[in-house]
Amino acid sequence: MADWTSLLGTLNATVLGVFGREVTYLPQAGSQKSLRAIFENTRDAQENSPGVYAVLFVRVVDLPQPPQRGDEVTADGQTYKVFDIEADTSGAVVLRLRQV
Repeated sequence: MADWTSLLGTLNATVLGVFGREVTYLPQAGSQKSLRAIFENTRDAQENSPGVYAVLFVRVVDLPQPPQRGDEVTADGQTYKVFDIEADTSGAVVLRLRQV
């Protein structure tokens, strides 16, 4: 019988396979990598300063190295900078992005 963490990992991979698309991840140190992620361009009206924001859902194992604030993501011809990282126990991470 599979454990809960591996079931969530399988679910994440399936969701990314169906709803994900290719983006380019550019860590501050190291080389860029094209990977499959769920990208949602949005506007965040909360406590953050005005601007264009986006959210990226990706599996940590797909990243070239663990994410850090300041890393960049290119999607739809726009470049975004990571300003918040929200990891979970399933091996996935939600990156909050600000348009550069």
